[in-house]
Amino acid sequence: MDRFLQDPESEKLLREHNRALEAAEALEGMPFKPKTTRDKLLKQFKFRQKMNKDKSGGRDSLSAVDVSFAPPIYPPCLAPLKDLKKLMVKDLLLETHHRGFHILVRSITRAEKMAAVMVIAEDEQNDAIQLRILNGKPRCQDGSIDEGQILLVKEPSLTLMSDGEYGIRVDHVSDILFIPMFNKMVPSAWRERLPERETSQWTAGDWLNMGNEELNRGKFYSATEYYSKGLECSPTAEETHYLLYYRGLAFFQVDEWDASLRDLDAVSAGPKSDKALRGKAQTLYRLKRFRESCDVFTELCREHPEDVGARSDFREAIARLGEQKKGVYNFKKMQEKASKTSPPLLDHATWIGPVTIRQTKSKGRGLFTTEAVKAGDLLLCEKAFAYVTEHPSRPRWCSTLHINTEMRSTTRGGQLALASLIIEKLYKNPSLASTITDLHSGGFKQVSTAPVDGKPVIDTFQVARTISLNSFGSPTSSRADHIHDACDSSRSSEMLHNCGVWPYASKLNHSCMSNAHRAFIGDMMIIRAAVDIPADTELTIWYLLPAPENQPMDFRHWGFECCCAMCADVRATDPCILENRVRQRAHIAMALEKGSSVISCKRAETLIENLAKTYPRPVEQVLHLGLWEPLTLIAGVYASQGQHDKAGEAVSQALAAVGFVLEGSVEGPLVVKKWGLAMDNLVVAWLILRKYFLEVAPERATQVGRYARMAYLISVGEETSFDATYGMSLKVADEPHSEENQVKGWVV
Repeated sequence: MDRFLQDPESEKLLREHNRALEAAEALEGMPFKPKTTRDKLLKQFKFRQKMNKDKSGGRDSLSAVDVSFAPPIYPPCLAPLKDLKKLMVKDLLLETHHRGFHILVRSITRAEKMAAVMVIAEDEQNDAIQLRILNGKPRCQDGSIDEGQILLVKEPSLTLMSDGEYGIRVDHVSDILFIPMFNKMVPSAWRERLPERETSQWTAGDWLNMGNEELNRGKFYSATEYYSKGLECSPTAEETHYLLYYRGLAFFQVDEWDASLRDLDAVSAGPKSDKALRGKAQTLYRLKRFRESCDVFTELCREHPEDVGARSDFREAIARLGEQKKGVYNFKKMQEKASKTSPPLLDHATWIGPVTIRQTKSKGRGLFTTEAVKAGDLLLCEKAFAYVTEHPSRPRWCSTLHINTEMRSTTRGGQLALASLIIEKLYKNPSLASTITDLHSGGFKQVSTAPVDGKPVIDTFQVARTISLNSFGSPTSSRADHIHDACDSSRSSEMLHNCGVWPYASKLNHSCMSNAHRAFIGDMMIIRAAVDIPADTELTIWYLLPAPENQPMDFRHWGFECCCAMCADVRATDPCILENRVRQRAHIAMALEKGSSVISCKRAETLIENLAKTYPRPVEQVLHLGLWEPLTLIAGVYASQGQHDKAGEAVSQALAAVGFVLEGSVEGPLVVKKWGLAMDNLVVAWLILRKYFLEVAPERATQVGRYARMAYLISVGEETSFDATYGMSLKVADEPHSEENQVKGWVV
C-alpha cells in the first residue's frame, strides 16, 4: 500500500523534483525548441542503454533504485481518432496536454525498459524526441518496442523528463496505438517493402499466409493484424474459418482471452473445429469460468475420446469447479507447490463461503456472515486477481521508488509492478474490468470505460489509487512466516516481497478487535473465523497489526480513524503512561535476555506487575495488549526451567490479556468460552499450557492440544502441516527439553 513520505531521502527527492516542476510549469504553453540534436539524442540514449545493461549484470543490480515521479493527475483521451487533428514535433508546446490532437512517430531505437518503456522516436520531418510509455507491455508481449515501430499518441503531453530533456510522456495505455506498417496512415517513406505486389491487391489468402508467418515467428500481435485485415477482404467460408481460428490462437498466446474466445467460438465447424473447441475450453478456464469450461471439455471428450491431453485438462477443470463449488482444497499440496514455485502462482479456484457483501452503516461495503460460524471455520479462499513478487535478496521492493507528488506518498516496486499487471489484464480483457473498477477508490472521479476505437479506456491513475487502497502485502507462505516469527522475534514485516489484489477479500473492513484472520499460501488468501461469529455479523480483519499501546494506530491512508476501545483508550491515556509502558516492556525483555536466573525472573515478574498496574480499566472493557509479549516471554523461560505451574499461570494471564475467556482447569475440563485476538506466538502459548497440563492433569492435555491446533489453523490457514511444523504429534507425550521441540527458546 502507499505510504506517506517519512524518510529523509524521499523527502529530499520530492523537494528537488518539485523545484524542477515549478520551473517547468512556468514555461507552460511555450513553443518546443529542442536543446539536443537528433544524433546527440541517439548517442545519449544508446549510452544510457549500455550503462543500464552493465549495471543489470553487475553486483549493484540488486541494490539500484530507479526513482520515478507521478505527474499531476489527468484523464485519458476519450475522443476517437477521427476527431483528433495531426501534430508534428515542431508544433508541440512545453508542459502541455495537446487536447484534440494526435502525433504519429516512428521509433528509431529499440526500447529501454526500466520503470517505463523509453524510445527515441521521429516524425515525418525527421525531428526526434524522447517517448516514455508507462505500462507499454499490453501491446508488446515482452515489454519492448522494435526499431521502426509506428506509434500514434493521442492528446500527447510534452513534459520535462528526469534527464533534463523534454519528451512525450504517455501514462494511459489507451492513449497510444501501435500502427501496422500496411495502415494507410503510415507515410510512404516509412513503409517496408512487402512481398510481390501492393497490399491493396492482396487477397484474404495472402493476408492469411502473412499472418501464419508472423505467428510462426512468435510475432503474435502482428499476426492478429494480418488476420484482421484478411477478414476485411471478402474471404471464402474456408478462409474465414482459418483466419478466425489462427487469430484466436494468436490472441490466446498474448493472454487476450476475451478476443480469443470470440474468435474460437465462431469456429463451429471445419477442419480446425476440434482444436478450436479445446482452445475455447482452455480460454474459459483462464477466465475462471470453470462450469462453462467443463461443459466444452465434455463435448470435446465425447467427440474425440482419443485426445489424451484434453482428458487431462478436463480433470483440472473439474478439480477447479469442485473447489469453486465446495471449497475443498488439498492444502498440503498447495504448500508444497508454493515452496517450489517462483512466483508462487497456484492454479486453484476461488471459493466464497458463508459470507456476502452488504452495505455497512458508516464504512461503505463490508462482508457479513450468512450463517453462524465457529472459530477456525473457512469463510473464504480466494485466488488473487493479480499478484507480483520482487527478488527476495532485495530489501523490500527497493528496485523502484515511485513518488506521488500530489499525495506526498511513495509506492515501492512491488506495487508499481502490480499496477502495471492489472492495467495489462484489464486492457487485454475488458470483461474483467468491473472486478477492479467496482472496488473502493477513495472518491476518485472515474471516466467512462466504454471502448474508443475498439479498445477499452484505462485510467492509470484510477487503477493506481484503487490498488493503493485494496492491495495486500503477503508472505509467500503464512506457515513459513509463522515459523520465522517464532524463531526470530526481530524479523520484520518489511521482509514481505509479495503483494496482490484479492477483490472479494478487499471488502473486509478493519477492526483492532478483528473476528476473522487472513493467511496466505502463494497467491491464495485464506480467511477463517478467529472467533465464534453469529449470523448477519460483519467480518473484520487487521489492516495493521495492533501495536502495544504506545501510540494510536495510523489509518490516514485509508481515510479513517479507528474508534475501537483500544485505540480510544490510547488516545485518552496520558502520554507519560504510554512512554512508561514502552520502557517497562524494554526492561522486561532485557531482564529475560540476560538469562533465566532466579534474579532475572524475579526482576521480570516485578516489572510485569508494574506494567499491569498501568492499565486502570479491566480487561473486559479494554484489552491489555502490552502484557501479551512479556507474559508469553516469561512463560517460555519458566517452561525451559521445568516450572510448568508458573508457565501455565503466565500463559493463562497472557490469554486473558488479549481477550480469551477460559473456564475450568486442573479440577475440570478446560474450555475456551470466548476466543481472543489471533496474536503472534499464540500457538506456542497453547503448547506451553499443554506442557503444564501434561504434568498436573494429563487427561486434560489433549483438549489443550486441540486448541493449539485451532490457533495454528487460524494463523496459518490450514492444520495439515502442524505436526511437521512443530516436530511432534500431540498424541504422543513430549520429550522434556527436546531441542527439536523448541521454538524461540521455549520448550513446546
